[in-house]
Amino acid sequence: MPYSITEQFVSWLNSLGYTASTYPAANVQTPFVTVERVGGGVEDMVDRPQIALQVWAATEAEAESLATGIRNLIALGSRPHGVLSAFINTGPYPFWDESTGMPRYQIVIDCTAIIE
Repeated sequence: MPYSITEQFVSWLNSLGYTASTYPAANVQTPFVTVERVGGGVEDMVDRPQIALQVWAATEAEAESLATGIRNLIALGSRPHGVLSAFINTGPYPFWDESTGMPRYQIVIDCTAIIE
């Protein structure tokens, strides 16, 4: 299967005990994290994606705490397989989900990854 940066982030987050996917399932319980590629390019088998991690939770405090925990893991050098570097571009910041009324925080990360 081709290398997928979003699937690498999903697998990494799930291995750390988070409930993560590329989209929120209809019956998922909070808290959960979604992973979305929101930009970036590829050159010479080097991927430079911009990734948005969105953390939903029952309360704003919980969403912020979980998002901050993920940010800190990345800042300390933990990252998915294939990701050589990760720069926290923004966040965590509140990103209220008006469609569900649920608290949500977002982190945007610029990465460098090798396409395998």
